[in-house]
Amino acid sequence: MGKNQSSKIFSPELSCTARIFTLTPHFTQADHAIAGLAINHPQLVATSSARELGRHSDVSEASVIRFVQKLEYESLKDFRDALKKELVNSQTAGNSSVSTQPNTPTEALAQVVALCSQALQMLTTAIDIEELGRAADALEKSTCIHFFAAGGSIRVAQHAAFKLLRLGYPAYAQSEPFSQIAQASIVQSGSVAFGISFTGSTKSVVDALAAAKENGAIVICLTNFAGTQVTELSDIRLITPAPGGILAANSAQTRVAQFAILDALLTLITPRCEYVEK
Repeated sequence: MGKNQSSKIFSPELSCTARIFTLTPHFTQADHAIAGLAINHPQLVATSSARELGRHSDVSEASVIRFVQKLEYESLKDFRDALKKELVNSQTAGNSSVSTQPNTPTEALAQVVALCSQALQMLTTAIDIEELGRAADALEKSTCIHFFAAGGSIRVAQHAAFKLLRLGYPAYAQSEPFSQIAQASIVQSGSVAFGISFTGSTKSVVDALAAAKENGAIVICLTNFAGTQVTELSDIRLITPAPGGILAANSAQTRVAQFAILDALLTLITPRCEYVEK
């Protein structure tokens, strides 16, 4: 990206993490390697030279510099300074792996609300709007919608399936991995296979999506990390921010972002029945 202000897409205040997730669909393999390091090991990245970052990511120094420029930072120092600032803000909000323990119920509630608010704010800039629209179109045109998830994401999948049923769409969300594989084996062309996985590498979800894709289903994924097995299998990729890195898998901010995306999809599609839940 050039230095011309008119060519820039990010406001100066936008965080490193939000910039990374915004550009994730357009990253090269080298970019994904550096981005993964920045998301999961921000303290290391914030204090490393270009040579050290290249060694840790198994990419060249030139790839590191190009990555920084894609994020619209003038230099590696600017990138590291911005990342350090984000780390300080995260620690202040209790969003680090060694967070300040709240002393009162009021502080605990305020901490969780702040984290959820941060996740939703990041979501508005990080999600690929075109992919969101494609996902809504695929759901609306589908003959049947099958959800595949594991762990805490199962509840998110069941919530979406229930809402879709109320709107007149055949939708299913099994909770057991073996039941999901059986469900995937009978998916037919014209259906949608919707995988939800925080890491993008959950084996049961990967296996189910692979089976459904082989049967001709359109595959949609909702995940927090690009360049994973789930995203590689998917025709449509909905990638949400992961403010706390890989350790945030079952956190409130992760779930609120997932629910927000699914509710946005439900808002976009046309009901197939006369009754619409108020």
